Amino acid sequence: MQSGKMYVTKLGNQCGCGLPDFKPSLLKWVPNETLNQKSPSNSISENYGVHSSLRLAHNLAESNHSHLCFVGDSIDFSIYDAFKVNLQRASKLQQNGQLSYKYPVLFVEEREFEVNVSRTDNGVHYVPAGWRQLKRILQTEVVLYNNDNSKTAKFSYFQHYGWSPWDVELLENCNIIVMNLSLHYDSDSGRGNRFGNPLTDDTRAAITALVNFTTATSKKNRIAIWRSTLPQHFDTKNGHFEMWMKYTKNTKDLTCVPLKISFRDQSYNIAHKIVFEDICRQDDNVKSSCSAYENYCTVNIREKKYQTTYLFRQSNNLTTWVDERENPVKTGKILRWDIADLFDNHLWHSESLDCTHYCYIPQLFDAAFERLDLLLGSKLKDI
Repeated sequence: MQSGKMYVTKLGNQCGCGLPDFKPSLLKWVPNETLNQKSPSNSISENYGVHSSLRLAHNLAESNHSHLCFVGDSIDFSIYDAFKVNLQRASKLQQNGQLSYKYPVLFVEEREFEVNVSRTDNGVHYVPAGWRQLKRILQTEVVLYNNDNSKTAKFSYFQHYGWSPWDVELLENCNIIVMNLSLHYDSDSGRGNRFGNPLTDDTRAAITALVNFTTATSKKNRIAIWRSTLPQHFDTKNGHFEMWMKYTKNTKDLTCVPLKISFRDQSYNIAHKIVFEDICRQDDNVKSSCSAYENYCTVNIREKKYQTTYLFRQSNNLTTWVDERENPVKTGKILRWDIADLFDNHLWHSESLDCTHYCYIPQLFDAAFERLDLLLGSKLKDI
């Protein structure tokens, strides 16, 4: 799907992080033979960087085969891929006798589904051509053995480089959506590269779609999550990429550097904050460890000030998903998956000149999945 050094996620491969000694081999991460030692206890060793990933997969499998969907750009692809590879590592470690857990992984399998880009409605071809076109969906199934029964968790990646209302219909089979919009929008103007909409407007449109997703009367107990934008560590005033012609240094000398500002003050997270503070609120009556990350957002699903799914379909004379009878004002819960602080290390990027994508570091991504598992918590039991 994507190619290049930054996307290489072989088991144990660190793809050239800034720390020269931090390149353990597959043999070091996942030995090929069982070590001559006592069998591990019925728990997960944190040293392997898979325990939270395995627990999250187990909790998804226990909740009626929940389907977790990552929707976004290449960062979301790397998060999806890290989840898959961490589970592959867990399976390999279990096979080698180095990892014991009460719900063993039987197998992890990835499939690719082609998307019909010639979809029509009312005789109209409504999927735009071009670089944002979603042509395939990646989907991974992990089967866990539990009390003489096998249970399956499923998670997918949907490429979504900018707000694409024509692809929202493809998310209908998801139980949980994790979404982010950011890096393909200009960090100074806030407008999307090659499609022009302000990030704040597209964020509003995306949240509107997520609220509609969670409040659909025909689908119960859906969950919508907004992921924080991970830090970029380019040698610029705010750490964002500024196109090559803006750099004063020779590009051969460029490297990733610590941020000069807080990652929370980077443009994309500020844009998201503005929108959430405008249309969302927290419930002061709910007190839990994750209540600060629970937002109740009120939207008009037939809003026309920005490119909502409704506006897109109405403007193109599409007939489906345009229901004028229901109350357009809805309030739904959006969870915030805040993991930017975990990734605020300029040495963890995949190579010099790429200060956006991160190396596959099992423990790093596992820490992010631990927060996702905690965020979902008991909500999974209701799905």
